[in-house]
Amino acid sequence: MPEMNYMRKLSRWTLTDAADAGQLLAITCQYCNTTHCYKPRDLLQFRDNMSLDRLVSKFRCERCNRRDYMHLRVHHPNGADFGKLVIRRLVNVKTVEVPVWEDATL
Repeated sequence: MPEMNYMRKLSRWTLTDAADAGQLLAITCQYCNTTHCYKPRDLLQFRDNMSLDRLVSKFRCERCNRRDYMHLRVHHPNGADFGKLVIRRLVNVKTVEVPVWEDATL
């Protein structure tokens, strides 16, 4: 049962801890087998510092639009990864303004 031990370690490891250790977060959709790698500092710009086991529930797959098949893996890059590993970088954060209506009598 190594998977349970791995999830217990993720519950104590936060985004700041992963960023300070120089790790990457590889998030995989196990339904459509899509993987994206993120830098924890990019995620900290629009998320609070949370544990990694809670972070995976905030992601939704862009390909199949499912949330329940997401899996997070902590990856420490080595020398063979440089120049080959594709990382998603944060360019900007777009906020969407949605009007809120209320019915009132005249």
